[in-house]
Amino acid sequence: MASPQSIRASRDGLVHEATVAWRLTDDHRWAVTISGRAFGTAEAVADDAFEALCIVREQLEPYGWRIGVAGAQVDVWPSGMARDQGGGLKVYRITAEHVEDLVDTFEPVDPSTATTVALQRAETDRMLDEIRRRLSARADAHPLSSD
Repeated sequence: MASPQSIRASRDGLVHEATVAWRLTDDHRWAVTISGRAFGTAEAVADDAFEALCIVREQLEPYGWRIGVAGAQVDVWPSGMARDQGGGLKVYRITAEHVEDLVDTFEPVDPSTATTVALQRAETDRMLDEIRRRLSARADAHPLSSD
């Protein structure tokens, strides 16, 4: 997926065209810029592109904006390795049962499927806790034998 990318953003049920761009800076950090006629430009720099996206979203969220990229959906979050080695350009889709495939952080999606950063973090924590609970229950049900 190439930068910049045409996306949509929404507020109060109205959808607006926007552009998201990301780049690696000279000091090996990631800059993310989201621009749209309806809200102007928001930009952030962070250690990875996903975190920079979260910062930009947090700048726009108080005004009711939701950004239509996969990285803003409630059921995605990057792993530490995806952030460290991949720059946060890929995120995992997560369910309460398991972690699924990687998707592009900046893949355009319907902005009605986007959520706030706070809700996304909380839901990710909840789903990962559920996965850990299920794995722990399985391990307890089938302990390794030392015979």
